[in-house]
Amino acid sequence: MQKPIWNNILLTLIFFTFCGCENELKVAADWEEVAVVYAALNPTQSKNYVRVQRAYLDEKRGALNFSNVQDSLYFEEIDVTIQEYRNETLTNTFILRKVDGDTLGMPKDTGVFYSDQNILYELDNPVMPSSYLVNYTYVITVRNPVTGYSTTASTPSVGSPEVTEPINDNFSLINFNGTDDQTTLTRFQEGKWARAYSVEMVIYVEETQKDNPANKEMKEIIWRMVNLGRTRDLTRQEKATYLVPSINFFTSLQASLQEDNSVERRLINYDINFYGISDDFNTYLSVNEPSIGIIQKKPEYTNFDNGLGIFASRHIKSFEGYIFPGSTLRHIQESRFTEKLGFVP
Repeated sequence: MQKPIWNNILLTLIFFTFCGCENELKVAADWEEVAVVYAALNPTQSKNYVRVQRAYLDEKRGALNFSNVQDSLYFEEIDVTIQEYRNETLTNTFILRKVDGDTLGMPKDTGVFYSDQNILYELDNPVMPSSYLVNYTYVITVRNPVTGYSTTASTPSVGSPEVTEPINDNFSLINFNGTDDQTTLTRFQEGKWARAYSVEMVIYVEETQKDNPANKEMKEIIWRMVNLGRTRDLTRQEKATYLVPSINFFTSLQASLQEDNSVERRLINYDINFYGISDDFNTYLSVNEPSIGIIQKKPEYTNFDNGLGIFASRHIKSFEGYIFPGSTLRHIQESRFTEKLGFVP
């Protein structure tokens, strides 16, 4: 009979031990200084910009209580430097300048987060593209001089593509006939260190009010010709060839423009942009693309050591201000997708 008695005593002691413990559940870890950094260097831009913010969390109040406070999003003092390596030899060290993007025509969207300033760090030195024989690598360091905290990341610089079709530095081969089986040949030699390419046509259309010809509006319509086409190799700069359905030109116009009998529309010109992005940039976009599955939680991707964010490279090669051949207007007027959109000579 002794055994059941001792069992009851033991269970009672365990019960009171747990009841006496602190029952507050901590959902927030101890505070840790963490920088969140975003940058995509582009050799074709005269200036590049880096966004540096800070991660924050409070164990007593919700995150939205701090979202509109400047000190919660930005460091009071931070040093941002970028080192340039040519074939693994340090060639330059650049100290980035703190600027307000609002004054540079890059305002930050308003919302729940602090938006009175758009604090960025400006690199006004040229970024060099990699080439067949020369590799350029850039290393960023973000350091808090007060606490000593720092985070670093690196990226190879994406080289320039050599484009032959449908447009190049000498002529354009754009010619749409409106048939369902026609394709537009898009061919180029991939830039070094590019992991994926997107090709976009920007179509400029002028709308004029029929009852007030002085009232004109220019619209930009984006036709995504190639969407993140993956390269076969990062360094060999191979030839890429895409057969793009030309009918998508007409469906892009249809999707962007409403039938409106009060306006006349005219084709003005077009640009074509070739976007090459680095391997890390492509991975970041892939991880953060919309989820269509049951599990909506996404893994967190960063290439920073002791920080969060993405430091990547891209190369944007643009062909601007090209004129459509005269036959394009006729095909727009005859296509079942665009015949009612009011295009005129």
